[in-house]
Amino acid sequence: MRSHRSKAEPELLDEDTHWDLLQQCIHDEELPLDGRVAGSLLLLFGQHLSRIVILTTAYLDTTGGRTTLRLDDTPIHLPDPLDRLLCRLAEQQFQHGWAATSSSWLFSGARPGAHRSTGPLSRALAAYGISVRPSRATALIQLAQDMPPAVLTPLLGMHVITAQVWRRRTGSDWTAYLQVRRRAPGITRPPYVQ
Repeated sequence: MRSHRSKAEPELLDEDTHWDLLQQCIHDEELPLDGRVAGSLLLLFGQHLSRIVILTTAYLDTTGGRTTLRLDDTPIHLPDPLDRLLCRLAEQQFQHGWAATSSSWLFSGARPGAHRSTGPLSRALAAYGISVRPSRATALIQLAQDMPPAVLTPLLGMHVITAQVWRRRTGSDWTAYLQVRRRAPGITRPPYVQ
């Protein structure tokens, strides 16, 4: 008979370290562009590296003077300068010569037509001081504090049960938020979501 084992609490970064690493990814021109973008997506949106490396230029939209990234169903309006970094990365992929379609990998691999592997990307991020698991866990804790599971699920592409687990880890109570949403039908999405 199997016994249920609860997962250990994740290792987290302290808030200052988390934001310092994000600032490094966004502003440090010495780091490779693909590492800066991958690190930013990890630190800001808590994305698995396996989901980051399969992003294509089709997930990025720059119409209407706004840059959005779709990680799941809901496009995310990207803040400046992260929007510029992603656009630069997409442009860089078109300049490689093998990225000639409208849906090319944002993170090209060493071989034409292949996306980057997660192992080398994880090692590259570690070389910049970004530990993948604690960085992802810290981002998800912060997002779960700010948004209820019903918003996180279509935004980040995580299962609703996973979003609820992250919410429980924060101790946030979203009852008041849901009551306000029911009373104010004109409010459709948070301002940072398109």
